[in-house]
Amino acid sequence: MQNHRTSPQLTPGRRSAAKGALATGIALALGLMLAGCTDSAPEPTPTPTASEEAAAGVTDIVDTPGSGEGLEGALADAEVKTCELAGDHWEVAGTVTNSSAAAASYRIYVSLLTEGGDTRSLTQVNVDPIDAGASADWETTVAVQDETLDCVLRVERYAS
Repeated sequence: MQNHRTSPQLTPGRRSAAKGALATGIALALGLMLAGCTDSAPEPTPTPTASEEAAAGVTDIVDTPGSGEGLEGALADAEVKTCELAGDHWEVAGTVTNSSAAAASYRIYVSLLTEGGDTRSLTQVNVDPIDAGASADWETTVAVQDETLDCVLRVERYAS
């Protein structure tokens, strides 16, 4: 009877697993070394900087954005021509051009946002049906007195 000594054979899958285990061990050791070298200072506690709360925003919408049947997003159809504070309110106006092949009506939602992205107002402007390729002006005023706001639109087009 012959005595055969067999040694374990490493297949490519086993080699990869062995290399992966070795790499994991090295990464763990390095991580523990780095953790021992870092300062364990407590996390800073944020401090509020505003001294007073902002007034409530304005919401003047009839239809929830995105709720209309058969809507198409049409942001490219709208243009803001005016977005400025005028005394105690914002005046926002623009033009919408129907880029579809048939008459369509529009819902334009105007948001006035702070630099940090907080919504100060959301106002809906409805534009009656306009023919394909035609343009119509739209406008709204918003009773918000914040000085530095950005106008952002959501535009929905509906076939007439």
